[in-house]
Amino acid sequence: MTSPPIPMQRLQAVDKRLGWVVCALAQPLRWWRRSRSSHAEPARILCIKFWGIGSLQMLTAAARHLRSAHPKARVTLLTLAGNAEFARGLGVFDDVVTLDVTSRSGPIGWSVLLARIARLVVALRRARHDAVYDFEFFTRFSALVTLASGARDTHGFAAPNVWRGGFHARTVPFNRYWHAARNFRALAGGEDGGEVLPSELAPFQVAEEHDRAVETELARAGLAVDRPFVVLNPNAGQLSLERRWPAQHFVELARALVDEDALPVVFVGAPGEAEYVGSIARAIGSVPRGLFADLSGRLAVGELAALLARAACVVTNDSGPMHVAAALGAPTIGLFGPETPVMYGPLGDDCVGLWKPPACSPCINVHDNKRSTCIHGQPECLVGIAPAEVLDETRRVIARGVLRPSRSFPRRRLRVVAQDGAGERVASS
Repeated sequence: MTSPPIPMQRLQAVDKRLGWVVCALAQPLRWWRRSRSSHAEPARILCIKFWGIGSLQMLTAAARHLRSAHPKARVTLLTLAGNAEFARGLGVFDDVVTLDVTSRSGPIGWSVLLARIARLVVALRRARHDAVYDFEFFTRFSALVTLASGARDTHGFAAPNVWRGGFHARTVPFNRYWHAARNFRALAGGEDGGEVLPSELAPFQVAEEHDRAVETELARAGLAVDRPFVVLNPNAGQLSLERRWPAQHFVELARALVDEDALPVVFVGAPGEAEYVGSIARAIGSVPRGLFADLSGRLAVGELAALLARAACVVTNDSGPMHVAAALGAPTIGLFGPETPVMYGPLGDDCVGLWKPPACSPCINVHDNKRSTCIHGQPECLVGIAPAEVLDETRRVIARGVLRPSRSFPRRRLRVVAQDGAGERVASS
């Protein structure tokens, strides 16, 4: 059994407090790079993105741009081991190299992690990448890995308040008023493309065995395979739990979909989120067989993608599955509060970002590692999104005719639906 990884918050704290020291000590190594003409066409490109399947999904537009600009190059992704299956399923990377921050025998120690990092550096040096694109926003660790790769043509994000050692030969500013996917593409050299269109993303490639596994799970719960259903994702990942819409709101939404619309609801979540999802499922109470399924902790990443692709609608917090669902063409309603859909909204066909920002929202951003301490105790920005509003939006999405073949390709852009004291305003981005 694999233990949980070192908590992300601890890694972020180490990066923030000690990262600059390591960057300072590593300054003499800035000349530890292989000589190569800056005009040579790269044959081997390394993309670095450690955290988040949602970020990897948004990164696919940039990866496609790199492949188009350098059609003969071999493009490799460096990410965490837990993301490997998803990254390979995107079909835009020739190779996936991983760093494992978990242990099979208990909590991973720092000595073990440092040894793995050392082996990773050796492997990267041997790979002799010509160009490195560091898609992490402002972590110093990824900048150090960029330096250690030995590549001369290196790219990364720059910010005036975060010193990353100057290890990137070329930098672009991270624009917090752009969608994250557009920032990624700009780093890859596609800054003149404007907003990222859904068609630029690469959806996860769902295999037949994934579809069959989902059909088995749905049948086990009594759900008819050909009947439309709504997927509910009440999770937001460990990075910022403040992004979770209140559990009771999910309970009320699920009951309304079942009782008023006779629509089956399917809850999802990672193994580490199954307990939380289970508490919501228990609060819903008795539901007729065939109208409810809790699949949290029971689906591999490919099976989750297959389920999302089949959904009549996906209602989800701001999280990785939201971006995966949107890229697959599933009508998706993203619930936003501490973060803004302008930067992280789902991109795809019939995608909606619901956001009712008070004066303090958004309160998290990439400059502070997306950490938040809500001044209200409980995020009013999410509490204020009533279940009835989400129910109405879900009905509108379904009424627009979402019974389409699974994995249809997205065509339209994100709609951001925001409300303030003056009433509703809708802006397309």
